[in-house]
Amino acid sequence: IDKGTFVGENFTRKPPKYERFIRPMALRFKKANVTHPELKTTFFLPIVGVKKNPQNHMYTTLGVITKGTILEVNVSDLGLVTPSGKIVTTKYAQVVNEPSNDGTVNCVLLV
Repeated sequence: IDKGTFVGENFTRKPPKYERFIRPMALRFKKANVTHPELKTTFFLPIVGVKKNPQNHMYTTLGVITKGTILEVNVSDLGLVTPSGKIVTTKYAQVVNEPSNDGTVNCVLLV
């Protein structure tokens, strides 16, 4: 795979004999620049997972990040609260750049 990917904290590679797709170390992302559209501020938040990749269904399962991908990000540091008073831990954000070209993930928080 020659695109940026997300792999979890406890990810370990399979032995090369059983591995179909190799995810390059240089293109693995753990955090993303997430812009809040109402506050007009940007936060550097950890990525929890890849929810949907519109380019390809297999990209979603492999964790490939391309433009338009919906990511799940951890927003517990922001202190967002629901109307009932519960603290919001994760929210969805959409990627607005091409991470494999730019070397960083820029997202807009879906409110």
